Amino acid sequence: MSDTEETEYLSLNSSISHTNRNNKINLIQKKDPIPIKTIEIIADLLNNICEENKDKTNVNNKIAPFMTINIPSMSIKDYLLRLTYYTKINESTIIIIFIYIDRICKINNFKINYRNIYKLIISSMIIAIKYNEDIFYSSEVYAKLGGLSVKELNYLEIKFLILIKFYLFIEQDLFSKYYDTLISFNEENKEETLLESDNDSENNDEVN
Repeated sequence: MSDTEETEYLSLNSSISHTNRNNKINLIQKKDPIPIKTIEIIADLLNNICEENKDKTNVNNKIAPFMTINIPSMSIKDYLLRLTYYTKINESTIIIIFIYIDRICKINNFKINYRNIYKLIISSMIIAIKYNEDIFYSSEVYAKLGGLSVKELNYLEIKFLILIKFYLFIEQDLFSKYYDTLISFNEENKEETLLESDNDSENNDEVN
């Protein structure tokens, strides 16, 4: 990171942590050590989107810094579980990670896939933590958890903020809409699973 980039990083870091102290999302009061169900729902949704986009090409070069050469062997779910287990972030912050990823994609016309979602997750997570949590760790800690160098992670954080146009504020109504979307997605998945189970049972009955 150049001297200019480092100065920019320190300035951005300070602005996030100070200007948003009164804007924390408190809709979810429950403080589970690890809200596994929420993580599973978000991971399933992101995985579905990545699966849909796996054969599509990202023509937008702005997404390039978040691309990996190879698809990581760790699943999206396990990656999110790893990050949340060690950072102990609350459920609201986990949902904000998803909101920021959706927001940066809409603003820049990105398509998330298995090669960019991991770096988008860790970048979004750091910003969400600084926006919505009272305590956050050093870049060294997050870099180790995310499997990146501190230099790259700081660079990605700056890029993410620039590409999201520093649009970090989340109204309670908007948060509620995303929360409801995740609940609906989970319910639809349950129904599909039940239908598949019923079809399998019918097929087995026919065979027997």
